[in-house]
Amino acid sequence: MFTSAILAMFIIALLSAHLLGLRLNQLVESKAGANDDSRRSLGQLTTDIRSSKRWLIGNLSGTNFVKLANGSIQQGTALQLFQTTNYSTPYILYYFDLSETNNKNGKLIRTVNTNWIPATLASNLIETLFFTAENYDGTPATTQGDSAAFKNVIHTTLQFCQFQYPTTQVGSNCLYDYYRQDIKATPHLPE
Repeated sequence: MFTSAILAMFIIALLSAHLLGLRLNQLVESKAGANDDSRRSLGQLTTDIRSSKRWLIGNLSGTNFVKLANGSIQQGTALQLFQTTNYSTPYILYYFDLSETNNKNGKLIRTVNTNWIPATLASNLIETLFFTAENYDGTPATTQGDSAAFKNVIHTTLQFCQFQYPTTQVGSNCLYDYYRQDIKATPHLPE
């Protein structure tokens, strides 16, 4: 009887450890998956910025890109990247889609003007959804991406929440986990 009780306690302890391991595995898989997806997709953004020769920051008005005027702080919801030095096609357009409920579910979209097929790079974005041009010391720049400003840094902060697997309890209301990525890149190919 004594041996049976010890065996039962051992089996209960072993099952408890196994169930705890399964819960931790779910948590790690959800975090690793979110991290891997964002790293892969946002790596494209930094690669495009670094390979561009000219850039413009602005906003989308419907489907039209409206660049910011020189002399104003270069902060907007869209980024236009040119692979040539004369602002010609083809170009790559990154923009934040803010069409959903008060910036609570924004998306970062990438498209190329040769085919206009939008690809969502990040979703469930919250808070600050804009691109900013900065000087080397972090102060906002006031000139566009011409030859005088090619050394400016393009900065964006992506804050997003991701829904977790329902049995994984993460966060205060157990529905999502919060991530933040600061992306700063500068074109490496001036004219």
